[in-house]
Amino acid sequence: MNNIDVTPIEIRDFAISHGWSLIKEAIKDGLYVLNSPNNDFRQLIFPTDNTTDQFDSLAETTLTKIAQFLNKTTFKTLEEIREINDDVISLRYYSENKIVNSLSFQEALESIEATKQMILSAGSSVVNPSLFHKRMSRIEATEILKMTRFRHTEEGSFILKVSCPIHLEGSPLLSLFGEEEVQKPVSRKAFELINNGANKILESIETDSLSELFIDQKESSHPIISYNLCDAISNLFDDERELPFELNFNWSRAYLGTLGQPSFPKTIRFPYALKPKLDDLKSYFRPEAKETANTFFGTVESLNGNVGDDGRRSGEVSLRLIIEGEMITAKANLDSDIYETAYQAHGIEGGGLTKIKAILRPGARMNSLSNITSFEIVSKE
Repeated sequence: MNNIDVTPIEIRDFAISHGWSLIKEAIKDGLYVLNSPNNDFRQLIFPTDNTTDQFDSLAETTLTKIAQFLNKTTFKTLEEIREINDDVISLRYYSENKIVNSLSFQEALESIEATKQMILSAGSSVVNPSLFHKRMSRIEATEILKMTRFRHTEEGSFILKVSCPIHLEGSPLLSLFGEEEVQKPVSRKAFELINNGANKILESIETDSLSELFIDQKESSHPIISYNLCDAISNLFDDERELPFELNFNWSRAYLGTLGQPSFPKTIRFPYALKPKLDDLKSYFRPEAKETANTFFGTVESLNGNVGDDGRRSGEVSLRLIIEGEMITAKANLDSDIYETAYQAHGIEGGGLTKIKAILRPGARMNSLSNITSFEIVSKE
């Protein structure tokens, strides 16, 4: 193993979080020395400066000892050390009766988009609790997304992993009892909200108490479950192969002493059979939608029309519209003239932007455009 890509402090903090005790007197000699918690005379010894010549060899020996102590592979141990300062959510697709060692590129994109939506909805609920977030563009929520990193995709079923580093907000404050209290960062609150919210959603489905959950959240001054969170979790399902999934949470070990260990389940499983019930729950939280007559901008995503007796094609198309910074999907039934314009827009490399004057009718499962008075390509560039 060459070029160890973790810092001495990360190795030190990881070992301390597992009970190894630091010998502070050795620091003046430029070394971190830690004694085993098992009182078996084992020690970890490595330089405090990772630019020294001996760092890589001593750090490699240290990683091997820690891996043996934890009964894990060195590779897995190194992965955990890289995440010492991060809160981590792993999305795992699995199957009881078949191997799942890959996702299609489209499935992976949809999973990443749903995870993005889940993080944004949680961040929005932390700073502005609501049953529905019309826009999820608050600075605090988007900052969490900027900090969140896409981690190595692990072996074992198929696992996508994201992590967010902990950044404490301000100095600790003294409580009435003279103890220091640390304000949880918004990112930790958001990850905890995802865990707590997902668990409540799962419990309400299993106990057939969807309406009770909605009433509880509606009457709460700080609801943690929103339509957006329900929609994000529903979108995590792999519809192509009807795979179940689970969310696994690992909290930053470096901040266990400061922020504590959240008292939430580490793993939350969603069998695919629960998806219809989750969609039912979404309907409780879905805001009352109204028709909107406006000019919309978007792209043509798919063409599903048929050729008529006149030899021209007309019928349904699918579009993605940009509305108040959000992307929504809508369908429209086009006559042959407008369909030809949609066909041209769809063929433009990179997606041709279209300008559409119409009425947008929100639907339970799909929005639709009707009364189209204008459909034109904005630019072919």
